[in-house]
Amino acid sequence: METIKKNGMKQCGLIVVCILLLCGCKPQFEKIDYGKESCSHCKMTIVDKRFAAEMITSKGRAHKFDDVLCMKQYADYYTEQSKDAMYFVAVCNSNNEEFTDATKALYLQHQAFKSPMNGNYGAFSSTESAAATVKELNTQPVSWSDIK
Repeated sequence: METIKKNGMKQCGLIVVCILLLCGCKPQFEKIDYGKESCSHCKMTIVDKRFAAEMITSKGRAHKFDDVLCMKQYADYYTEQSKDAMYFVAVCNSNNEEFTDATKALYLQHQAFKSPMNGNYGAFSSTESAAATVKELNTQPVSWSDIK
């Protein structure tokens, strides 16, 4: 009888640990392996760190892109998959592979950016960080919903 109680307690403990592990996992950004991973949309190899982007589905699947335009087109096409997804985009004026929330980023579109799929969007994390580039390129910022 005592053996049954001990085994039952072990099984209950194992079940609780499994539940806690499953509940504690939340989708998060995955580092991009530049030069080795390909874009989920156009299948080109992701090499330029200034324009990389990533979509994390609600199930935790990471889709990586070589250009924010590819990510936007992918999200618009696969609407069910992109529902409730998280979007990240590389900050184009950062030297340390900084990513920001793509839906809140500020974008400048100009041929000076020369992005892989010719979307030519540069992402900035704030109005302040984009101010000098806006002035230099004489262009107006756009939002995530404006990217086509």
